[in-house]
Amino acid sequence: MLLRVEDIHTYYGFSYVLQGISLEVDQGEAVALLGRNGVGKTTTLKSIIGVAPPRAGQIFFEGSNIVGLAPYQIVR
Repeated sequence: MLLRVEDIHTYYGFSYVLQGISLEVDQGEAVALLGRNGVGKTTTLKSIIGVAPPRAGQIFFEGSNIVGLAPYQIVR
């Protein structure tokens, strides 16, 4: 498993913007996030790369938990 996102919850201030998002991406897969404006596509990606870290849930990249790492550490 290349990327595993488990039940993440992300806030902007007091606004609860992601509620229980989970997904898995295997090596070699191509994935598209689709949806209407304002449903959390960009925030999901920001949570994965650490720009808008989730307050709950786990994100694993190549088996390592990356929640709490700085964005520059994640993108290396």
